[in-house]
Amino acid sequence: MIRRFFSYYKPHKKLFLLDFSSAVVVAVLELAFPVAVQWFVDDLLPEGNWGKIVSVGAGLLALYLINTVLQYIVTYYGHMLGVNIETNLRQQLFEQVQRQSFRFFDNTKTGHIMSRITNDLFDIGELAHHGPEDFFISVMTFLGAFAIMLSVNPRMTLVTVLIVPLLIWLIWICNIKMNRAWSEMYQKIADVNARVEDSVQGARVVQSFTNEDYEIARFKTDNQRFRRAKLQAYHVMAYTNSGIYFMMRISTLAVLIYGAWQCYQGQLTYGELVAFLLYVNILFKPIDKISSLMELYPKGMAGFKRFLQIMDREPDVKDREGAVNVDRLRGEIRFSNVSFRYEKDKQVLENINLHIRAGETVAFVGPSGAGKTTICSLIPRFYDVNEGSITIDGIDVRDMRKNRCGNKSASSNRTYFCLRERSGKISLTESWTPPKRRSGKRRGKPVWTSLSSRFRTAMKRRWEKED
Repeated sequence: MIRRFFSYYKPHKKLFLLDFSSAVVVAVLELAFPVAVQWFVDDLLPEGNWGKIVSVGAGLLALYLINTVLQYIVTYYGHMLGVNIETNLRQQLFEQVQRQSFRFFDNTKTGHIMSRITNDLFDIGELAHHGPEDFFISVMTFLGAFAIMLSVNPRMTLVTVLIVPLLIWLIWICNIKMNRAWSEMYQKIADVNARVEDSVQGARVVQSFTNEDYEIARFKTDNQRFRRAKLQAYHVMAYTNSGIYFMMRISTLAVLIYGAWQCYQGQLTYGELVAFLLYVNILFKPIDKISSLMELYPKGMAGFKRFLQIMDREPDVKDREGAVNVDRLRGEIRFSNVSFRYEKDKQVLENINLHIRAGETVAFVGPSGAGKTTICSLIPRFYDVNEGSITIDGIDVRDMRKNRCGNKSASSNRTYFCLRERSGKISLTESWTPPKRRSGKRRGKPVWTSLSSRFRTAMKRRWEKED
């Protein structure tokens, strides 16, 4: 998964190199500052050469100005890199959703899809910016500060780093817990989005049955679950941050006391003590940054994992090898021994044989669940048949390019809203919007087709003369 994540940097190599190289220079300049402070305290101040002090101060000011420009580049262009990657991921995810068949939308709530396209990708942009950059710079800064401190005073360096293994253990354990917490949080916000989508879509029906209080109670339940999941994640984060803060301050206090004792014994100069305290802060700054990265990493990876779940899903309906483009169709439709099921153990259509001549108008009449909508959905290949074949002008619809097949047909489906009353009874309401009529007169003769409730086709035609 990590390798796939880094593959999205390829289109933005130049931007990544600009951001990364600027961050490296900033880190190197940070390491140089304590050396300059030590020089000031131990050499320049005792000499009393004010002109030299001003010159060195001017040089440091120039370095700070350069550092300021580089900080701007890291902040702005680094976030631009993250936003570009996030935008690319969102575009790819939307296109992948558009390629899915009706079966995907039957089994996936709209709110969950919305959450994956929006919320799940927010933290991926931040991770794309801060992830590789912060990790590499933190390791480089830590090793650089450790090497300099070791050259100044090995004993004090060992006192400082004694607590580092405990810090690493704490970060590692908390990272595991935060991974679980953020994954749970993303699932709960997806449930909230799904609840909002269902409620808004069926708002007219809810108000017609005066069911607002029940919908509010359902939303409150999902909202409280999301709240608890988010608080659990923040509980782990607070535990991590407070533990790291305490250990870092204990280490600084130990260095301060031990360094003061060495100065008292004449084994350490005041400038070296000041520089060493500054290096302690630089040494622990990467650990603090990695701790923040460990907070961001689970959130970003949880979103990326949910992103890959859809990207790795193959559409149920896709073009056969060698599928052809069809520019014109007369409209002669034939069902030959067609059987279809939405689920493995539930047959919806069985051995349907149907012939509709070009130009005929056909109406399917029957009770709900008889298979009227299913038959209409099979012609443009919203689903593929399980057995048999459907042909248009003698061409199997599976041998046509799917987009071409869909371009030659259109459907207007009913919209259902499931309203669960407080008593537990389920009421199913439906609304239907007729398709816009095309200009021009219809050709051919109308045909009425009746479907039995047992999902077997009972064909009955009645010809009427059109005006």
